[in-house]
This record gives sequence, C-alpha cells and structure tokens, in this order.
Amino acid sequence: MTTRNMRVAAFALLLSMWPALAQRTVRAAIVAADSASDPSYAAETGGAWKGLNPSIGENPPGADNGGVGFQPWNFAGGFHYPLDSPYGPLNHFIDGVDFAHSSFNNLGAPSFGLTNANVAFGGSTARATRVLDSPLTVGGSVSLDFDNPTLRPFDVFSPSGFVIRLNSGGGPVTQTGVTERFGFFTTFGFNSGNWSITDSAGLSDLGLPSTQTTSGATLHFTLTSDESYSLEIFPLTGGAPLAATTGMLAGVGSGPIDTIEVLMFENGSGNGIPGPASQPSGEREFFFNNLSVESATEGNADYDDDGDVDGTDFLIWQRTLGSETELAADGDQSGKVDAADLALWKIPFGASATTTGVGAVPEPAGTTMALGAALALFAFSRRLVTGCSPTNRRHRPGRALRPA
Repeated sequence: MTTRNMRVAAFALLLSMWPALAQRTVRAAIVAADSASDPSYAAETGGAWKGLNPSIGENPPGADNGGVGFQPWNFAGGFHYPLDSPYGPLNHFIDGVDFAHSSFNNLGAPSFGLTNANVAFGGSTARATRVLDSPLTVGGSVSLDFDNPTLRPFDVFSPSGFVIRLNSGGGPVTQTGVTERFGFFTTFGFNSGNWSITDSAGLSDLGLPSTQTTSGATLHFTLTSDESYSLEIFPLTGGAPLAATTGMLAGVGSGPIDTIEVLMFENGSGNGIPGPASQPSGEREFFFNNLSVESATEGNADYDDDGDVDGTDFLIWQRTLGSETELAADGDQSGKVDAADLALWKIPFGASATTTGVGAVPEPAGTTMALGAALALFAFSRRLVTGCSPTNRRHRPGRALRPA
C-alpha cells in the first residue's frame, strides 16, 4: 500500500467511526427513563416494587427509584382490600417477578402492574406517581407503553377505569397544591368506553375504543408551548397512530408539568372470582412500562470536552452543582447545573453508573481498538512522509507528535 493510500484508508476508517464516536458524547435528549427491568425492582421480601406513602392494605412502604431522572415512586392516594385480591397486598407489582408472567400482558416481562380488589362499590384504587427531577420543557415529550384490560366493573353503578395524568406541583392530584395539566383516561359507561382526554376544553372523546389498546399501545405526549400539547397513541408494534390530537393544557398558569401519575380503579383483580378460586391471572390488571422523558435540546455529557464521558465529567458536575454561572456541566443547556445533567451523564452507561464510582467507565472495546488502529495507521503514514521516526524527530522541541 502506498503512503497516500495508507493515509486515505486511515482517514476513511476515522470517518466511518465518527457516528459511533459522536453517539458516545452527544446524546439523544433523554432526561429521564425507567423500566421494570431495572435492578431496583428485583425480587425481594414484601414485593419487588415499593413506593412512598402506601395506604393501609397496600404494598409495604419503600422508596424504589429505578432508572434516571426521577424521584422515588409514590403510592399515595390508593385504597385496597388485600383479602379480596389474589395479589394480596401487592396492588402494585412487577409482572414476571412477583408473579408469573401473565399471558394477558403484551408488554412482556418484567412490567409494572396495577390491580384492584374483587369488591363492588369498594373504591378500590391503585395509584403510582413519579415526579421528575426537572420539569418538562417546551419541545420535550413524555412516552410510555401500556396494556389495559377490558373495562369490567362489578356493578354498572360502580364504574371502573384507567387514567394516565401529567400534573404540575410534584405529586398525585390527591395532594394539596397539585394540578392536573393533562389526562388520558377511559371509564366504563362514559363515551362508550372510548379513551378520552382532559385539557383546557374539559373532557373530550378521543374516538379510540379502549378495546383497541388491550394488546398494548404507546402514549407519546409532546409539549408544543408552555400551555399547548400534541398527543399520539401508537400501536405497540409501531406504525401509524391509532389516534392523535392537539390542544391547550388544563389549569392555565398553574406551573410546568413535573409528574406522571398512573392509576386504575374498581376493575377487579385477577380472574375476578372472589374466594378460594381467585387467581392472579392478569386478566383485569393494567400494565405499563418504559417511561421516557425527552428534551428538545440535545445533551452532551462530555463536560471536560476531552472526547469521552467518564468519571472526570462527573466530578465537574459535582463541583458545579447548582451553579448558574459555571455551566461546563450544563449538559441539557437549561441554564443551571442540576440533577438532569447527572441523569444525562448516566445515560451512556445504561443508567448503571453511580455517584460512588467516579473512575472512567470502559469504552466499547470494538470502538476503542478500531480508533487505536486508525490513529496508529494515520501516524505511521505521516512518519513515512515527514521522517518523524523515533530516531529522526523533525518536530519542534516540546511538541508531541499527533496526526495532521
């Protein structure tokens, strides 16, 4: 191979690697993400999924906080009859961990699961709330996968339903100071069981039967301005939206969206049979998974600008946390170094990096080796041209050799 060809080959190799290298430092704008496969939801005594403020008869209290960019789960605002459910006190559970994977769950295992009790007029409610470390910003989006059962109340005068809410105020709507900004819901006997929405216009029929999402779907909400939104509901397998709409948020001026709230009420539990024949079948349960919050601004967690994301970048974030003037670690360009920038730093490593492990995280071996080979080839071809060998250094004293 001629010297020129060697340099061309090295340059071509570097160009071919650039997308992978760029992907490691300039990240998609995911600022929060969680799934039921996170180690936080591993099997343990008392149930794999625990949250703050459970009601009497619900899961034992805990502070599970899987993923990145969120605060711990909050179960406040629920009501349960553990003796009337085959799931016992676990009206919040991990399908495939706490119980065998249900064939009714099309999201796959593990997934988050909610259940009620086989009691009519009992007010059974399972509520799971997650507050974001940083509020949703204009252009940002919230998405999650869900798989609802059919609406099956024990009495037509005690309707059942499922709700996904986006709130301001940092908690469930049962908490003082919290406002529902947007709601996506379905209730037995209302709008023919179609999915409906809550926004500034009140309650509106989305025209999507809840029976059409019993095989799973994906909710994708985008904040298009401080007070407006767009919503799309996609098939779980992708493709054209099942439904889409735009509108203005409810509670104008009540603050930015900072909370995701999911709940089901009065839909029974398991196979719906009271007594000894009751089984945790998943037939009446609401499943969801893969929570994701994205920012419209691309993030960069390479805070020291040295071409990689490692422990040094974490130390810069730690040293400047809270600053609005030293913004080297303001990866999401929010104007302040905050928890969202730590979440951005964690993302390259699959949320496995922790604040206690500040050493450099190993790079993918294939990329590292290829980069080394490309640089070596480039440097060797340069030495052939310039004569810069270990015994013939034609460069300024004190200046390190590097590719031209």
